[in-house]
Amino acid sequence: MKRSADRSRIYDCAFLFGLVILSGLPYLFRLGFYADDWPTHSILAQSSGHGLGASFRALSSSDPNFLMRPVQLVYLVLSFKVFGLHALPYHLFNTAVIGLVTVPFYLTLRELHMGRRLSFSIAVVFGVLPHYSTDRIWMSSQQTTFCMAFAFLGIYSMLKAVRKDGDNQTKWAFLAFIALALSLLSYEVAFGLIAGSLVLLCWMSYRDSSASSNRSVKMGVISSAVALLLLVMLAKFRRQRNVTFHGHFFTHVWGSIWHLIVQAVQFNLWTYFLHLPVILASLYRHSAFSFAAVATAAAVFCFVTAYLWWGMNSSEIPTPSACLRLILAGFALFALGYGLFISNVYTNFSTNGLSNRVAIGSAPGAACVLVAIASLACSIPRSGLVRARIFAFEMGLICGVNCLVVSGITFFWADAASQQAAILRSVAANVRSLPHGSVLLLDGFCRFSGPGIVFEEVWDATGAVQLTEGDFSIQSDVISPAMRFGKTAVETSTDGRFSDHYQYGDHLFVYNLRRQSLTVLPSKAAATLYLSEMNPSGDGGCPAGDEGDGTTIF
Repeated sequence: MKRSADRSRIYDCAFLFGLVILSGLPYLFRLGFYADDWPTHSILAQSSGHGLGASFRALSSSDPNFLMRPVQLVYLVLSFKVFGLHALPYHLFNTAVIGLVTVPFYLTLRELHMGRRLSFSIAVVFGVLPHYSTDRIWMSSQQTTFCMAFAFLGIYSMLKAVRKDGDNQTKWAFLAFIALALSLLSYEVAFGLIAGSLVLLCWMSYRDSSASSNRSVKMGVISSAVALLLLVMLAKFRRQRNVTFHGHFFTHVWGSIWHLIVQAVQFNLWTYFLHLPVILASLYRHSAFSFAAVATAAAVFCFVTAYLWWGMNSSEIPTPSACLRLILAGFALFALGYGLFISNVYTNFSTNGLSNRVAIGSAPGAACVLVAIASLACSIPRSGLVRARIFAFEMGLICGVNCLVVSGITFFWADAASQQAAILRSVAANVRSLPHGSVLLLDGFCRFSGPGIVFEEVWDATGAVQLTEGDFSIQSDVISPAMRFGKTAVETSTDGRFSDHYQYGDHLFVYNLRRQSLTVLPSKAAATLYLSEMNPSGDGGCPAGDEGDGTTIF
């Protein structure tokens, strides 16, 4: 019996992993580098000839926060050593990691005595959710998927370590400590999930332990995990250089709580559920659905439906009361993922831009809510067989539609990568032998393709131009409405604050992509003349966009 159960878990895990890989095939080969990826690669390219130690030092010096997240630091250095400037391997590896996240998540649900089919359904829905679409696209958000993978592995191992009839409890406890530490050393997004799981484990151990000695062992394991959690977080806090305290939280506590409620409803019930028909229609109007995307979504629908169709028993569908408990658990999971951001009333977990990279910590909650609502919907028929078939169809439909939405969102990122390639080819062909230390302003293109970032500001433009020109003394930026042409210098802003100043002179150039023309800006008069002829509105006729989130598509 145990061998049969182990075999079923292996089949489920293999299917979950394969399905995530399949869902990414329509867009994986068309993605590129975005935003922070460019300066990271530029820094690593400069230090690559001096050994790994030099790369670690250069990257950590560029941003001290890397010392808080050493797993991310190690990944960035080693992946560049292996993959270089080829985007595809990064995205293949990232998709594989997301696939691996679903495996310990599924195993954790099984260890919590949730039925096989229900555990599988929640895990497979989580694996294709569009709620954290940026984590599928952006190399620099890799630390969030590492964080979640290690967190679920640690929670699962902890569950195994405190089982009454478990084997190798010491080994499981050791694996749990290592995994939880690596999770927090990757990123912080799973902190609430880990803390909540430790509270749950403490309660379960207190409830289930009959012998005081056994209870003491379990509580000792959990206490050690809590101590490790606090130790790692203290070390990270001491390394933090850019802590932002939102002092308005306590003065506007009710506003923050209301924002939490609104975010919870939007994230779990509105954006990718009740509002989903509008999103599909909008993506269709943007011609964001390729044949490959539709075919892959149909395949995902068929595979999930078929996998649950055969062998599904109506007794495995949760009862209405169990569905309500699962919905409450889903909202609780959302709150655990949102907790680190509760003081910031501008946080938006439902965006389809870069900001949703942290939403993966709350995504397990959304999966629970969706599966619970689907289970409630199929509880109406009296026939157990009909209920089982409806449940299988619903899970397939949810996964197929979510897969299609993810492909629709990534269409814009793939288009942004294509525009980047065209821009850099044009720069390489028409901008040669700039003086050492020059500043190159880029103009004549739109900074965003939907939520996809082409080139947005000095941060990404400089890295990309440096790698293209092979000159790491060049600085580059993008002309935008946030840029001001003053009397003596061009000023650009980030987050509403002027951050960079480019003095007029023979080292300041602007390259217009549409005209393929390079113009020197020795004075404000020259800059004014350029703008009047080439870009009188300052936005190049592009739709308005928000920093990091691009332009609205739905």
